[in-house]
Parts: sequence; C-alpha cells; structure tokens
Amino acid sequence: IAVASGFAAVYTERVLKAERPVAAAAADRAEYSLAYMQVQLASVSLVVMGTYAVCTDHAALLEHGLWHNFSGPAFLSVANSGLGGLMVAAVLKYADAVLKGYATAVSVVLTGFLSMLLFGTTLSVQYLLGIVNVIIAVILYNAKDLDRLLC
Repeated sequence: IAVASGFAAVYTERVLKAERPVAAAAADRAEYSLAYMQVQLASVSLVVMGTYAVCTDHAALLEHGLWHNFSGPAFLSVANSGLGGLMVAAVLKYADAVLKGYATAVSVVLTGFLSMLLFGTTLSVQYLLGIVNVIIAVILYNAKDLDRLLC
C-alpha cells in the first residue's frame, strides 16, 4: 500500500505540474479560480449521482421530496465535505508530495486530539509516540540551516 500511495502521489504531482505548451484553452482555464473549477467538477458529480438517485429511489423522492430528513447536522456534514474538497484541491495545486504527506500526518494528529477532547477517547502510548514523530518530522523538514546550528 505504501508503494502504491507513493507512486500515486508522485504521478499526480507530475501530471498536475508538468510543463505543457500553452494553448488557447489552457490560457482560458488559467483565468478561472480554484473554487470555480471545483464547482465545475462537482456539477458533473451532481448530474451523475442525481441520475442514480432518480433511477433507484424515484418512489421515495416523489413521496417525501429531495430534502426529507435533511437536518442541521446533515448540512454541516455536507459543508465540511465541501470545504475539505477545496482544501485538498488547494494542496494538490500548491504543495509537493512530501508536504502532502506531512499535511495528512498532522490531520491525523489533530483528529486524535479532537477525538480525545470531544469524545473522551484515550490515546495510547504508540499514538503519542507517533505524534512526537510527526512533530519532529515537520520541524526537520521546515528547518533552515539545521546542520549549521547543530554541528
């Protein structure tokens, strides 16, 4: 899994950041913001999933409507997913593969802390050692002139 994940990260970065000749379509696309392009991609998924929902649950949709049982927590979940998608798109566009790995590790650490605070989850010694490992890795990656300071 680690090899496949590493290959996927490097390949994705190569595809997204490869130098290509600037054509008229690419120049037009450069004018659009990241959020606008995400909305375009989401529109395609809305059409596909909307068609699927109509084909599989058309009776329930006609009886109860599209927004049946769509409450505040459901809206927060959808908003969280949307913001998460925009953050992933920004990371893919502006960061390299190593930074994406560190971002994932930091998100796991923050999720553990929030789980501990909100739900009373007990963090194991291995998890705490992983947190220390992530913090040290981030410091080492971002340190400037570390060899001069330590030697």
